[in-house]
Amino acid sequence: MAGYFGNMGAVVLGPAATVEHASMHTEAAEAAILDVNLNGRRVFPIADELMRRGVPFVFFSGDEDIVIPERLWHASNLRKSSDGYAVFDALFPPERSALAGSPPVSLSDNVFSLLPKLRLVARLLLGDVEASDRLVERTLERAIGEIDRRRAGVSTEDWLNGIMRNVARASGASLLH
Repeated sequence: MAGYFGNMGAVVLGPAATVEHASMHTEAAEAAILDVNLNGRRVFPIADELMRRGVPFVFFSGDEDIVIPERLWHASNLRKSSDGYAVFDALFPPERSALAGSPPVSLSDNVFSLLPKLRLVARLLLGDVEASDRLVERTLERAIGEIDRRRAGVSTEDWLNGIMRNVARASGASLLH
């Protein structure tokens, strides 16, 4: 997964072999893929910290019998055989705020602070750095035109991700040229 996301332009902070090593990355992380079992220790304290900060994460495990604490049931629990697309969809669902049982997350409305996440989402959608930057550009252009029609109560991040998905669906292939 580190190679997959790194090739998409993400700044990869891991992999971390221990819970202590993983904890050193919680303040810098913008999204996380957590192996539930790190050398015999569970990563649930890391998940708690990421949840506190409003950082999206997924559990990624090769074990079927892992019991996830109830407070973390809102997070996806993927098998290690899952591909990058499945991980991407689990990290950035189209309507994260609509997920049942998800804790309230206060997301910044500052578009500049969201740009790294938008670029990551675009790179995961398209897989090409230049095309991804064009997708972010078109997303922001469309957002400017649609600002008056933005639904109340939708975070800026969810709103922009929705626009990006629509732009990618409508013109994804043309962005590659």
